Amino acid sequence: MMPFITSQFLRRETGDRPQVIPQGWSNLAFTGQFCELPDDVVFTVEYSIRSAQAALYELLGMKRKPPPVYKGKFDPRVLYKAFKALHDFPQ
Repeated sequence: MMPFITSQFLRRETGDRPQVIPQGWSNLAFTGQFCELPDDVVFTVEYSIRSAQAALYELLGMKRKPPPVYKGKFDPRVLYKAFKALHDFPQ
């Protein structure tokens, strides 16, 4: 019934999706899960919000950037909790 529902999980390369604001445009922006944002995971609400923020800030000439992507996989506390969960240590 929905042939493209898994398209977000297919392999892709950089450049497969359009930039939030394509080069050379000043009045067009792509938002949502099918535009290109570096270092982000496409299947999240934050991705859609971050792309909309990036579009608005750029189109309105604001000197702001969307909040940075949280990279928990590099946080030692997160890694320790994951290690404990995987090894089933008693609390």
